[in-house]
Amino acid sequence: MLVLLLLSLISVVIIYFAPNSPFNNLSFFEVYQVFYQQIFFNEFVISNKSLWEIFTQILLPTFELSILAIIGSIIVGFPIGIFAGLTKSNKINHFIKLVCLVLYACPIIWLTILVMFVLSTDWLFIKNPQYEPSVRSLSLLHILLTPHEDKLGLLLTEMKYLFVPVMILTIQPCIITIQLISQRVSITARQNYIKVASIRENSSRKVLFRHLLPNAVPTAIPQLAYNITTLLFSTMTIEILLNRSGLGTWVFSAFHQQDYVVIALAIFSCGALVSLLTLLSEIFVVAIYPMQSRTLYE
Repeated sequence: MLVLLLLSLISVVIIYFAPNSPFNNLSFFEVYQVFYQQIFFNEFVISNKSLWEIFTQILLPTFELSILAIIGSIIVGFPIGIFAGLTKSNKINHFIKLVCLVLYACPIIWLTILVMFVLSTDWLFIKNPQYEPSVRSLSLLHILLTPHEDKLGLLLTEMKYLFVPVMILTIQPCIITIQLISQRVSITARQNYIKVASIRENSSRKVLFRHLLPNAVPTAIPQLAYNITTLLFSTMTIEILLNRSGLGTWVFSAFHQQDYVVIALAIFSCGALVSLLTLLSEIFVVAIYPMQSRTLYE
């Protein structure tokens, strides 16, 4: 909540000191009150768009892209991390670490350009690669909730265009997931109660799912939540490079047009999303691992 409060103050500072601000005749605290009152009561109109249109057409595609990247990193990173933490082969561990280090060292802009070059526009995985006014990207949630005659076709088309950005965005959080999970699994596997459980249990699968993972995974989840901020800004960068309509292209356009209200609203939206996902991760840890003060022995 403190981070969200600071970001809300920064947003108001940007509006208050911006040239040609619509709130120049008000004091700082009046600007703060009026700005967020208009936001929460859906009275704000920016670039001829209401807040609901901004949320569904700009913010939601960006948030959805980030969440899909998180899901992809979990699906890919957790099994590889568990395997790397349990394997006793140093060659396999060194190979996984080498691949992770090489991919993590590559700038996301370089990876995006390389993927665009490899796939090319003939594959139809990249929407509008030339830098022209960005093509409006529909979010999957918006397609599901809005009545369409060919809803399945729209979903498949949008998922096809989501493939490249999700694949690129998944790389870095997947690497961090692999490193954290493998480290926690390796440390937990050397504990005495895991060795005792291996003797008592008849199946190694029971040891893995009943003793090892319930103690190793929950402690890594809060650390994984710290990467949400980096992932969100990487998503905005990908949107600019691939020219997808979303928060990235919206802020980029506002910067050139010196529309500081858009920039302030984007900062507050990013802070709200990061705070929400961090809170949800902590709630999730408490829900699946309520006994944080002691280790699960049974």
